[in-house]
Amino acid sequence: MKITLFFILISVNIFAQVANPHQASPLGAERVSNFTVSDAGNDRLEIANGTLIGGRFIPTFWSYRDTDNTFSMVFTSSIASNFDTGNSPLMLFTTTIATQPDFNAPTTGNFVWGPSGTYLPISNRPLFEWRNSSTKLMTIAANGNVGIATNTPTARLHNNGSVRFENLGNAMTPVFMLGTDAVGNVFEYPVPTGGTGGTNDIDWLKPDNVISTNIDDVIYTNGSVGVNVQTPSSNLHIDGTVRFQNLPNSTSPVFMLGTDANGNVSEYEVPTGGDGSTNDADWLKLDNSVSFSINDAIYTNGKVGVNTNNFPSVVGDEDVSFYNLFVTGGILTEEVRVALVSDWADYVFNEDYKLPTLQEVENHIKQKGHLINIPSEEKVKESGIELGEMNKLLLEKVEELTLYLIQLNKKIEQQQKQIDKLKRKRNEE
Repeated sequence: MKITLFFILISVNIFAQVANPHQASPLGAERVSNFTVSDAGNDRLEIANGTLIGGRFIPTFWSYRDTDNTFSMVFTSSIASNFDTGNSPLMLFTTTIATQPDFNAPTTGNFVWGPSGTYLPISNRPLFEWRNSSTKLMTIAANGNVGIATNTPTARLHNNGSVRFENLGNAMTPVFMLGTDAVGNVFEYPVPTGGTGGTNDIDWLKPDNVISTNIDDVIYTNGSVGVNVQTPSSNLHIDGTVRFQNLPNSTSPVFMLGTDANGNVSEYEVPTGGDGSTNDADWLKLDNSVSFSINDAIYTNGKVGVNTNNFPSVVGDEDVSFYNLFVTGGILTEEVRVALVSDWADYVFNEDYKLPTLQEVENHIKQKGHLINIPSEEKVKESGIELGEMNKLLLEKVEELTLYLIQLNKKIEQQQKQIDKLKRKRNEE
């Protein structure tokens, strides 16, 4: 028996790519792949289209975990120990401009992003961005600048906020020191005069002229000190508030501290009297003694301005020279009581009060555009209103309305009597 074997040689091209293995349905949220483990609850990894806009595809990796509080996604790349050499990175993230993408790959033998050497670096838009939900945390720009809490880094490391160095090693005799310009750019600056770490390099010294090494040391400086000021114009120049706490009490001051219009502090003579007596006080208690408590009832004989130093004597054509409290801004209070000096509006009910007729009221409204005795809109805008007087005038109008109603009611009653009389007469016929 003779057996003949035939071998057919077939030329086969093998590519490391699979053409279009996954295509999601273009309806709503498109899910390309979904990976789960049967006993891991809702834990999953999905590859999806990260946009709901039709005709667009943003490949998106999404992981979810609700079985415990450990990692939700982990990227790990490993090598054999004998390949832990050289300068090639173990994991590579690359961004490019694809100038010749090959969408017919792999049949052409190329990668889909095009032949080697045809892609270019990004020049303008950011490369990478890290977010916590919608809050942008860190950005890497196309030029390699890294921005922390800023989207437009202008330096290799651009941080918007505080910076902390911890556990730095100690050293002596620095060649340069780090400092910033007015906009926060960090540079190397020469070490201050001397540059040897000696007392010539120190801003503050102890009274024995040695360097301070303890936060509790007593220290001094021969220069001017600025707080919130870069160019102090006096030995101590503060831009902002100043607070003195736990100062001892004393009597009979020789001078007092005060400031000029520019904030310069000087010694001033104690106001008239100069002995700490009531002659020196702006406010006194009701028994004319000096107030020392925030809870004291106090008074002053002068005018008081709140948010204003303008005490006008006339507003419009109204004399306000006798006013004592002037406020710029609103006044919020639970109650206001006005003590009137003039009469209250009850004079309307006096027998000799001349109640205008309704025809007179109508004629006045047509001619003047406001009620009798009530100030016009123009007058109010020019001179304001006096609360007590205005309330009296409003009550005057209310009481006049009451009299009109009484008169009207009497007429109605009289008419009703006449109507009743006519009805009886008709019924009798």
